[in-house]
Amino acid sequence: MFGPDGRAVAHSQLTAFRQWCEDRLGYRKLERGARGASTALSSFLDKTVELRPGIIMPVFENDGLEVLAFMLDVEQDIIRGIGVCLNEEERRRAEGFRLERDRRRFVATRGQLRWFLASKLGISPSDVELEYGRLGKPHLSHRMPARDLRFSVSRSGDVAVVALSAKQEVGVDIEAVLPVPEADEIAALCLSASEYGSYTALGPEDRLEGFLRRWTRLEAISKALGCGLGQPLSWDERDWAVRRFVPKPGYIGTVVVRN
Repeated sequence: MFGPDGRAVAHSQLTAFRQWCEDRLGYRKLERGARGASTALSSFLDKTVELRPGIIMPVFENDGLEVLAFMLDVEQDIIRGIGVCLNEEERRRAEGFRLERDRRRFVATRGQLRWFLASKLGISPSDVELEYGRLGKPHLSHRMPARDLRFSVSRSGDVAVVALSAKQEVGVDIEAVLPVPEADEIAALCLSASEYGSYTALGPEDRLEGFLRRWTRLEAISKALGCGLGQPLSWDERDWAVRRFVPKPGYIGTVVVRN
């Protein structure tokens, strides 16, 4: 299953996750806006991208919205090359990871983000300045050229994606398609009545994919809003375009952009 930061957590943490959601009943308010989002506003982009280590692949590009995917488990020399542009704070964050694998994946994700942004801004990756909102949403510093460029990042397993929007707020989320024994309980706790009804109507063979599609959409919306899961903010599905994609076989992704 998945915790408030979008990372995988152990089965034994289900109770803590449930309490986290119950303590923040705004989570249900946030999800209420999902009615109809998977029909009129969704573009089902289920074409799979063939990712290769060290290669950045475009997943989707249309009308100022760009989604790129890349693998995180690459050779150490690639990691060093990607990570040279990180600032001191980012290096400290990397060192805070207990597992070497997680440290390398963080460096790869943050380093690639800096390279993507730098290519759009026409500056060096090490010169990219980021600021953070009240709840930790990153955005370009007001000192940056083209500071209206919006971005969102998500990683799961050995894959990461970056969504860039030249016009509107954007949010993206991906998840590896792995068994989620507590999916029904999480859905009952977190989804609106209509969303939960459509979820439970799915057959057993479609239940996992149905859960992950709803989960990634919810995560993407919350990232775009910069509110964090559980914040008491509502949204209207008419305000957002919702697009699904497959960054790699065995993964599900959703990107949203404000209309």
